[in-house]
Amino acid sequence: MAAKRLAFAFCALGFLQTSFAGFERFWIFSKDADTKIVESWETLSDEEQLALIKRYQNLKELPSDKSASLQQRMDWFIQLPDAEKQKMRETWQKMSTQERKELGQRMQKATPEERVLIREEYINKYITPTEY
Repeated sequence: MAAKRLAFAFCALGFLQTSFAGFERFWIFSKDADTKIVESWETLSDEEQLALIKRYQNLKELPSDKSASLQQRMDWFIQLPDAEKQKMRETWQKMSTQERKELGQRMQKATPEERVLIREEYINKYITPTEY
């Protein structure tokens, strides 16, 4: 009986030794990811921080021609009824990247009347009538 307890104690100690290796990553009181980001930010020089901020701002900004095109698409989408917006979202999620590009090109060339037909075509293609 003592041998079993001794073996159990060794196994438990061995498990505890290996299970806590690297456990600080999961420990609730250890430093979080935000702290690591702040620490790495603080290690940068002022010039490096400014360069990083400018790079981020450049990535966020769109060229004026793309911005106008995006605004037109957003205005068109906002004018749709809520049910139609949801159908378009679901259709968009089911489309491939190539099909999305083709749809964008077709919509740019189309008249407002043709856009309605194109939209219905894609909705019917990707959403079965029972889904809506």
